This record gives sequence, structure tokens and C-alpha cells, in this order.
Amino acid sequence: MTGGVRRSDVVLAGIFLGVSLVQVWWVQPIRSLWFPGSAWFGTVLAVVSVVPLVWRRTHPEAAAVIGSSLWWVPTDAFLFLGYVCVVLLFFSVGRWSTSRSRGMLVCGWALASGTVGFLAIEDAKSPVVRLLFDAEIQQAVAELSIPGVEVLLAILGLWLLVLVPYAVGSFLARERRAAEERIGEERAAAGREAAERERARIVRELHDVVGHEVTLMSIQSEAASRALEVAPDQAAGPVAAVRETAHRANRELRSILDLLGDGELTVVPDGRGLAELADRAARLGIANRLLVSGHPWADAPSHWLAVNRIVQESLTNAGKHAPGAKVEVRVEWSEEDVLVQVTNPSPAQEPVGPGHGLPGMVERARLLGGTLEAGHDAGRFVVTARLPAAPDVQR
Repeated sequence: MTGGVRRSDVVLAGIFLGVSLVQVWWVQPIRSLWFPGSAWFGTVLAVVSVVPLVWRRTHPEAAAVIGSSLWWVPTDAFLFLGYVCVVLLFFSVGRWSTSRSRGMLVCGWALASGTVGFLAIEDAKSPVVRLLFDAEIQQAVAELSIPGVEVLLAILGLWLLVLVPYAVGSFLARERRAAEERIGEERAAAGREAAERERARIVRELHDVVGHEVTLMSIQSEAASRALEVAPDQAAGPVAAVRETAHRANRELRSILDLLGDGELTVVPDGRGLAELADRAARLGIANRLLVSGHPWADAPSHWLAVNRIVQESLTNAGKHAPGAKVEVRVEWSEEDVLVQVTNPSPAQEPVGPGHGLPGMVERARLLGGTLEAGHDAGRFVVTARLPAAPDVQR
């Protein structure tokens, strides 16, 4: 394609022009009945009718107007490929015209021009002709006389050649626009869905990281408050723990803001993160026991992140809803999946308050193709997550 003009249209116009020139020069010359000895008219007609095919996609209205600009001139013959050119030009008007009103005006012009041309051939034998042309031309016109019914059929055929391709092109253009609108709507919907997913991911990260630290600060603040009432000299430990937790929460928040745009927060694929979580929770008053079995996967940061967040959220919930109860955390690695189970004593009537924690854990498991279930069982609250291994995980 060069300058918007398709090479295929240039080649097609060239072939059609060559065939048409062979016709008017050697096979069947075309003359105008209004100009005696007008053998040159066939060449002009061939060029005007065929060359506009080059611009039928880029300037369809102008191409069709030029291509039909000589239809009103009566001739003694027609181009063999003229009908094909008509179909291509007016299909292009319907298909690529940017204005329906301009397209209809172009069709109206072509229909008027062609109708006048057929009627001019019929009327060429009128007395006016005898005043304008010599006897030789009069004889030629008389031999070309067309009965009225044939003229009407010829005009009807012309109208069909113009209007049917235009209608087909218009239909395809409407279908294309409708398809583009559907694609646009689908893209907009996908964009909204992606934005919702991203917003949910941000909420989940903020809840899992900052919410955990805030809960720990709340626990230590209560401990410091009680110590100040009973033994003020023992309040220094809880206050220092609150300060340490606040600084850590601030660092976590900055890391989330820095990294959320590029993907999930990275987690070192080893057991240090889990051990640190368990140790910190124990130092802040959430008694727990961490049991890790199996062979942890060497290259699975997304799974490690999910495991850490599930354990972190479960410890946080245990500290809020069952303070003082010892939490058991089991992580079992196998070739097929990793199982995370967090259990702590909790009365069945003790509901887990609404929030983002449990839904966030369920969503993390779902994104990795796994499942997560949480609920009361025989006086205990149990969180069980199973995450299948990805095909490319190193084990």
C-alpha cells in the first residue's frame, strides 16, 4: 500500500485498462453518436471508466463520480469490462464512504447520468439528429434504434448494477462498525475488570501487611496500658514493641507503594519468612507452633507469598478473635501441592468479624488454582489452603 492506495487496486486497474484499450483499438471501437468520426472517444471512455478503480478505497465517492461521468453520452457500443467497473466502484462507495448522504448523492448522480445516456441513444433518431448529423450518422443511429421496452430494461439493469453493490457495501460497512463497537465495549469492560482486580489486589496487600502490623500494635498497646496501671516499670517492653511494629509497618507500606505497580511483592523462596512471622507473633503475644514438612520448592515466589500471607492473616485473626490461645501452623510441601493449615481453639459461637482478610486469602488461593476453606470444627477454628504446583516450579 502506498499513500493509502492499495497495490492490488493499481494492478487491477492496469489490467482492466489494458483489456479495454485492446477492445476499443482493435476489437470493437466505441464512438459517440454526437460526434462524427469520434473513434478517439473509446480511448477516453476506457480511461475515465477504469482508472478511478485505483482510488476506490481511499476516495470512493470521487472515484465513482469520475467513473460514471461519461454515462450520459450516447455511444454505439459499451466497454466489455464496464459493468464490472460499475459493480466495484459502487460497492466501494457503500463499503468505504464516510457519509451516507454523500454516498446516496453519488448513486443519484450515476443513475441520472446513465438514464440520460440510454434515453439519448433512443432519441438520437429524432428530427434533431437529422439537423445535426449527416446521412451516414443518421443511418448508424437508425440501425441502433432500441425499442422502448428494451430501453426500460436497460435502465433497470443499470439501476440494479449501481444500487445492489452499493447496498451490499453499506451492509458490510454497518456490520464492520457494529463489530468494532462490540470490540470497543469488550475492551472497555476488560479494562474496568482489570481495574477492579488491581484495586482488589491493592486492598488485599494493604490489609494483609498493614492490617497485620496494626493488629499487633493494638495487642501490645493494650498490654502497655495494663502495665502502666499495675506496674509502670514493666510498660517499657510493650511500648518498644509498638514502636518497632510501627516502623516495620511503615517500611512495609512504602514497599507496597513501590512495588504494587509492577507485580506482587517478592518473597524469598525459603522458610525464613515463615519463621520470622511465627517468631514475631510469639514475641507480641500470639503463642504458636510452626511445623514445616516436605521439601519446599526452590523457585516459587508466588506460592511462597501466598503461604506467607495466609499464615500472617491467620495469626492476626487468631490474635484478635482468640487471644491467649495457642495457634498451630502446619505447612506441608509435596511434589503436587503445598498444604497450609492453621488451627487455634475458638468457641463455635465466636464469629469471625467481617473484613477483607478471609476473602483475600480465598482470592490468593484461587489465583494460583488452589482452594481455601475456613470454619469452626470441634471447638477449633481451622483454615486449610491447598495450592497446586505450577508446571515450571522447581521442586
